[in-house]
Amino acid sequence: MYLRLENFDGPLDLLLHLIKQQEINVFNIPISIVAEQYVAFLRNAPMLDFHMAGEFLAMAAQLLEIKANLLVPALQNRLVDAQSLEEIPEDDPRRPLVESLLEFEAIREACERLDKLSILGRDVFPSGEPTRREDEHDNLHAPIKGDAFSLVIAFERMLLRFAQSQSAPTVKVRAQKVTIQSRMVVIKRRLEMTQQVSLRELFDDCETRYDLIITIMATLELAKAHHVLLRQDELFSPVIITIGEKFFEAAPEFGDEGSPANPPVKPLPEEQVQTIE
Repeated sequence: MYLRLENFDGPLDLLLHLIKQQEINVFNIPISIVAEQYVAFLRNAPMLDFHMAGEFLAMAAQLLEIKANLLVPALQNRLVDAQSLEEIPEDDPRRPLVESLLEFEAIREACERLDKLSILGRDVFPSGEPTRREDEHDNLHAPIKGDAFSLVIAFERMLLRFAQSQSAPTVKVRAQKVTIQSRMVVIKRRLEMTQQVSLRELFDDCETRYDLIITIMATLELAKAHHVLLRQDELFSPVIITIGEKFFEAAPEFGDEGSPANPPVKPLPEEQVQTIE
């Protein structure tokens, strides 16, 4: 025995189709009529594939069970012409079915809205908070108010700005690369002096795209270890880095090329920087 229902995503979808087709009030479903139409639809469906038909048959059995329960005279006297879920009595056998239908329809509508969105709002999401409360702006120890998405946006804008400001003919080759470990120390030393610093200010100190990437990774490592807090006063505004609850502990270990936990960080002498024209 085979059954194909390609146009419907499960029994609830088929049931909603029948209800809307007959313009039936979903809060007061005439189970007898709907059950007959549902079973008739299954009987007339093209006989091609019965592998996924179990759920449809289970719904048919549920409808017939509800229909049988509604035949009890004592229950028939308590049925009301409900216009909302709250008006349906708790002992009404149709109530669980109505709840499932409403939940299914809400999920389906949400999926349809998501499909119409661009990648921003569908696959990635902003913080959803366009403004911040002013009384939190000056609190350096406030909890994190930014999010990973805002940080990525800020990083992307800095990369673009950095690329536009560079002159292509000159390439600088440094004898020593900045590590994540050393960059974490630089950020913490900066905060010891200023108590807060913007991510943009840290990016302004970078000379190469590599430095930018190392800076963002070091910032994320410090935030993950609760050494710093990230705050953003409003959507797309500068990300502010402040002192976290574990700031005065040793910088978190990060295994890159066996670098020490707190290496000395000094700017390279000019003789160690080779300029290639």
